[in-house]
Amino acid sequence: MMEQLSRSEEQVMAALWACSRAATRREIASHLPPECRWADSTLLNFLLRLEKKNFVRTEKQGNKNLYTPLVRRLTYCGAVSQAHLQTLYGGDIRAMVRALADTGRMTYADTERLLRWLTEYQAANPEYDYE
Repeated sequence: MMEQLSRSEEQVMAALWACSRAATRREIASHLPPECRWADSTLLNFLLRLEKKNFVRTEKQGNKNLYTPLVRRLTYCGAVSQAHLQTLYGGDIRAMVRALADTGRMTYADTERLLRWLTEYQAANPEYDYE
């Protein structure tokens, strides 16, 4: 099971993934949302924690460090989503979607897009688990 990151660590990883290549601290900082405009030392601390957790590799290039993600965004998102689905909804994805829809966090347009995607996915992947 993949370790779940703190919200701040996830923000740093999202910024690094947005760089789409090895990036410097400044490049990563430029992709952070406004609420995550931390001091340089804070961002460096998060990057060090991510390196210790094997999410990031650091290498020296001249007088700068380059940070490379070691975990793909899709891999992390899938693992964390599955963990939340199990913990909060007992593995029932319908309950999760219902909670989003019933609380107004999923619009009718979102529902239509999801339905279209599920139909396309089912057509492209005919073998799936029937329950």
